[in-house]
Amino acid sequence: MILKNLADVALYGWEQYINDPTEYLLFGAMLVQTFYLSKPGSSRLFGNLIGVGIYTLIDLPADGYEFFENPSHIVFWLFSMAIAILQGIRYHWKPSLERWTIPLESLVRMLMLLGFYLVVNIGVNYNQPQEISFLEKFSASATHKYLIASLFLVGLLLGFQRLQIIIQQKKLQETANILRNLAEWGMGTHAVNKVVNNPEGWEFQQCDRAILFMDIRGFTSWCEQTETKIVADVLNSYYQHVEPAAAYYQPLRITLTADEIMAIYATPKQAVSAAQAMQKAAIEILAPYGIGAGCAVHCGTVVEGLFGGEKARTYTVIGDVVNTAKRLESTTPAGEITISDHVHQKLGCKCMVKPRQAIALKGKTQSLMAWQLININ
Repeated sequence: MILKNLADVALYGWEQYINDPTEYLLFGAMLVQTFYLSKPGSSRLFGNLIGVGIYTLIDLPADGYEFFENPSHIVFWLFSMAIAILQGIRYHWKPSLERWTIPLESLVRMLMLLGFYLVVNIGVNYNQPQEISFLEKFSASATHKYLIASLFLVGLLLGFQRLQIIIQQKKLQETANILRNLAEWGMGTHAVNKVVNNPEGWEFQQCDRAILFMDIRGFTSWCEQTETKIVADVLNSYYQHVEPAAAYYQPLRITLTADEIMAIYATPKQAVSAAQAMQKAAIEILAPYGIGAGCAVHCGTVVEGLFGGEKARTYTVIGDVVNTAKRLESTTPAGEITISDHVHQKLGCKCMVKPRQAIALKGKTQSLMAWQLININ
């Protein structure tokens, strides 16, 4: 559309161009087309015909059938159709052909310059007597031959360069996705998102978190009596079923260590709901082998941040709350869930529980009051 405007200015001058209202409508159509094509999922075939379509609907009633006799309009339509078809193939019908359509599209865009150059020359020489046809005269000129060959070659080179850039961008995006997945597996989605969005905001901070631990009871002795392949298959199946149950309730971090699972949640409600789902999944996987997992949840103030050195760092939480949650889990029988009294109070007695025997904690004079969660869904 810009090339058509420049061709009109070259043929009719700035004064006529500025006083022609259809040129302003063409500019508006260009903006509409640009806006539509910028939207995700837009139809490339339809979108690339918006500008020429609007211009035709506006100018056709005024020009009548002479509209289609204007070389500028013919070139406008031909190249718009060519670009629309090539982009339709690339984005919708045959994306696998992009190695062909991208260079061809670049070539078409470059030859569009030649097309409007011809339009200007035809307009300039329209009233002059011609001993031979204009096209024969045009193609016989050495400068025009050079122009055609140069535009053709430059169009292809730019197309191949664009193709190379697009391929490299896709490879970089694939690599970035792989690295992000690896980072999320190692550090958790919460930590990765925070580092990406605010790299300087990962200083140690105190915050309230709910800590969940789950561990398979008698796993070491069971391993000694079981074939290694069976142990690996069972443990992997256990993780494949329990980890999604934990992930469903949006943990800040899940850590898998041997047969132990640690999950960090923002609220006790999330952690308890996750514990119920995880225990249900664990029972289904482990019960056929005569083993089970104990699970516990505690909450309170922890220190959160990235711990480690220059070569290895990881997101986790530390503090007495974490140690207490681990102690609660270690005293929980297989197939059961223990919650601390603090978690019980936070939930507002909205779950069915029964009291456990007070748990003595190393280094503390007072025993810890805890509850057994008995409504495992």
